[in-house]
Amino acid sequence: AAITSVSFSGFESVVNLSAEAKKPKKHVPSAVGLSFLISVIVYVAVTAATAYLTPWYLLTGSTGLPDSLLAKGLVLPRYIIIGAVLGASGSAALCSLTTASRLVFIYAEDGLLFHCLTSIADCSKVPINATIVTTIVLILATIAFSYEILIHLFAGGTLVAFAAVCFTLIIISYAKPKEAIMDETMPLTISNDPATNPGSVPYIENQENKIMAWMALFCVVVVAGCLLFHYSSSWPFVWIVRVPLIGLIVFIAISILIYIRVSYHLQPQRDPGFVCPGVPFTPAAGIVLNTILFASLDERAHIMTAVYFAIGAVIYFGYGYFHSTITLAKQKNIEELDRNKRRPHCGSTEN
Repeated sequence: AAITSVSFSGFESVVNLSAEAKKPKKHVPSAVGLSFLISVIVYVAVTAATAYLTPWYLLTGSTGLPDSLLAKGLVLPRYIIIGAVLGASGSAALCSLTTASRLVFIYAEDGLLFHCLTSIADCSKVPINATIVTTIVLILATIAFSYEILIHLFAGGTLVAFAAVCFTLIIISYAKPKEAIMDETMPLTISNDPATNPGSVPYIENQENKIMAWMALFCVVVVAGCLLFHYSSSWPFVWIVRVPLIGLIVFIAISILIYIRVSYHLQPQRDPGFVCPGVPFTPAAGIVLNTILFASLDERAHIMTAVYFAIGAVIYFGYGYFHSTITLAKQKNIEELDRNKRRPHCGSTEN
């Protein structure tokens, strides 16, 4: 299931390229839903055709539609399908390259990567340096590693990234908005949902930090549950021990989410666009599902994903943290405060 989920991972390219859309708030949600629906229809149709052409007792993990067509003597449709697969593979590669180069450009623009990657071509308005560097890295990775290793790495990284997005969505839903909530210029709407009603919503000081701590505990509980489910098969009295522990873990996880929902307040944003329903339960379900799928991958995927994120951590803490726009802005504010403290007041006298 974890490997199969990669087949549906192209829909996030729509979101990553939303900055280049003319009306992203209107078109991006519909594009995501439409792309996911088309993927489901295509994969179900291909699977049904393969099962129809090949007897079920001959189906294996490597059975594909071209082999099924060849077994029935359909040579010309087989070559048509092969050509379509090659064309789709090229399109997917170009789509991945476009998305990755834009992400590199955004990271460089925020100061997390080298500033030279922010160069944009004058004629096409394309991030040229980010595209070249991304293409070279992808070519070297394709040459150095086998397809099986790359697909496991891609699956592991994608699942962890999706879980991180769900985690972040919960935090920002409770974070203090940039605009003042009690601002009179904010339009009032009649709604019982605090996520869409920008009225007076209490804010608990530093509640996003507290929720981050609670969600970190939630993630630890979820990971412990996955480890218990996947690696306890050698225990004595397996089900006698496993079922109560898993039930306890589920109870703790649900209790954490209920405590967050009851004790803290969702913070409205000015013109939020799309609002995730059922916070924190819906994003938490995404964290659980992605963690379960990641745990189902083999050990090579776990090791390669850990190495991948370790390299990212070295780049971030070695360069990105010190050159990020947020860090530089904080340093600038501190320097301005120091200059204001050292500046003589209007009533002071100079010797």
